[in-house]
Amino acid sequence: MRIRPTLGVLQATARIVICSTAITVLTATAQGQGIPIVNGNFNSDLLGCAAGPLCFDFGVIPGWVAGVPAATLKPSTGAGGEFPGGIPGGGPNVAAVGDANGAATITQDLGFTPSPNTTYTLTVYVGQRADYPLIAYAVELVVGTTSVASDTTLMPAAGSFALDTVTYNSGSSPSAGNLIIRLSASGGGQADFAQVALTATSAGTVTKILPQLAFGGGWYTAIYFTNISGVPVSFTVNFIGNDGNPLTVSALSGSSMAVKLAARGTALIEIPNVGSLVQGYVSAALPAGVTGYGVFRQSVPGVADQEAVVPLSGTTATTSTLEFDDTKYVTGVAVVNLTSVSTTISVFVRDAQGNTIGTSNIALGPHAKTAVVLRDLPGLAGVSGSLGSVDFTTSIGTLAALGLRFNGTAFTSIPTSDR
Repeated sequence: MRIRPTLGVLQATARIVICSTAITVLTATAQGQGIPIVNGNFNSDLLGCAAGPLCFDFGVIPGWVAGVPAATLKPSTGAGGEFPGGIPGGGPNVAAVGDANGAATITQDLGFTPSPNTTYTLTVYVGQRADYPLIAYAVELVVGTTSVASDTTLMPAAGSFALDTVTYNSGSSPSAGNLIIRLSASGGGQADFAQVALTATSAGTVTKILPQLAFGGGWYTAIYFTNISGVPVSFTVNFIGNDGNPLTVSALSGSSMAVKLAARGTALIEIPNVGSLVQGYVSAALPAGVTGYGVFRQSVPGVADQEAVVPLSGTTATTSTLEFDDTKYVTGVAVVNLTSVSTTISVFVRDAQGNTIGTSNIALGPHAKTAVVLRDLPGLAGVSGSLGSVDFTTSIGTLAALGLRFNGTAFTSIPTSDR
């Protein structure tokens, strides 16, 4: 995306600067910090066959340990399909677990032990094919070898899915062992799973979003955090791509960073302008007493570097409003879907007198983000030459939004009013 000349912000080599105290460097929702899951939508296995009951990869579900009978399945949708109403998140794949030959289980070890006093919320869509019964299933969170939370109660109608939610409160002394997701089916039927997501909410934490992350292609991003409390804290910063999946920053060797801040300590995460433009956003569940903000820098040959301070957004807004002035300037916007299902963002623009001058819609997948020039959205050509306000409203869940105003190569952030 380009906004005089680009709306992007940060790749390649990242540096953490420690101010006053030492720091060890390191899919978000309104419910907490998103935990990355490998192949959580089951679409990593690219099946070349025509969608239907015979299009499957038996015993293969990338990122998961699959006990047979289990498979990556590419079911057909629409009239006469295995799932006429479609697959949550748009598919095309599901994890097909169990059949008439026996029960089966798939698991994913998340590679970490539960943190104390943390609530882990697992969501997954459970489906029953139109042509094959669902007899019994289980969605579980396991610590080590102990099942700590589970559900078996849903019975979606044939050809449909239902959203299951399992919650585990770790308490002050969590069970020993890594946290594991376990999905299973039994009784001679099949359970089809889609869109697995996990969040963690620590007592006293508040999840904050930097709705635009871009690096390379002339852009640099920095994120500052300060602990204003008198006790040490730690938290995780996650980088997420525009598609809603974890975004690997090569210089960080991963899509997240663990930050430890001493009492009154400050940390800076820098992702320099190296390579071509990469975009996404940032999510961090900040402990009580931690504040932060972002800084964007644009470098254009022959022009002095331009910078803007960008506030972090919350995760509870269903509508976000920002003011724009496109009489002499250009307004860029970034909008994030903070939920684990697809949604449509309604865009409603008014002029300075409160008259409607345009409406539009933005379709976003689970945890996905878009960054665009406001006037370039379909139906919003009337923004050019006008000033006024714009509402972004989500049809499901919550959102985060950010505005940037460009005047040639100079730019500044636009605060939002969230509700």
